[in-house]
Amino acid sequence: MTKLLFVRHGETLQNKLRIFQGQSGAGLTEKGREQAGLLAARLRATRVAFSALYTSDLERAAETASILGDALGLIPKAHPGLREVALGRWEGLHEDEIRAAMPEEWAAWRNGEDIARGGGECLADVTARMARAAEEIATEHEGRTVVLVSHGAAIKSFAAHVLSTKTTRLRALRPVSNTGACLFERGRDGGYSLVVYNDTTHLGDALQAALES
Repeated sequence: MTKLLFVRHGETLQNKLRIFQGQSGAGLTEKGREQAGLLAARLRATRVAFSALYTSDLERAAETASILGDALGLIPKAHPGLREVALGRWEGLHEDEIRAAMPEEWAAWRNGEDIARGGGECLADVTARMARAAEEIATEHEGRTVVLVSHGAAIKSFAAHVLSTKTTRLRALRPVSNTGACLFERGRDGGYSLVVYNDTTHLGDALQAALES
């Protein structure tokens, strides 16, 4: 069994301010680095022999991967296939700005349509890209456990792919939290199973937080 542990990057200033980053944006906040450190300590405590660490080449993911790599004794390998969805003109804008400047696009997206927001990528494109990256990495590390640092929409798209869920129904899955972990297993037949989704135990009592939110 090959295991792929997908991890979303730690908090960024744009996350905090509810600004759409897409494939832009900077590194982590102090809280984001703390989140990554807590996850790193948790993974190290498992005593699992992780065979490799891959990361999106975007700054926030690469910084998260560097913190994990230091704890696990692994050098992160950049893979552009793990990037977040490209959002074109939406990138760098607050949701209120997008709603005012591009109301039709905003309404279509909120209604669940899989559009290329801001002239970027649609989620179907991201799903295909993530599936190719996962397959490439899983094939190279068959029978082993690998950590992959990526992004919220990208990981969610891959989860929907594994569950055979249409991209127009992605809202049925909760967003992946900063440093949330999702574990997938790939069998010998090439099929994937979603084992764990958005585990944030390292950040505290996830169940209590979800019930109280």
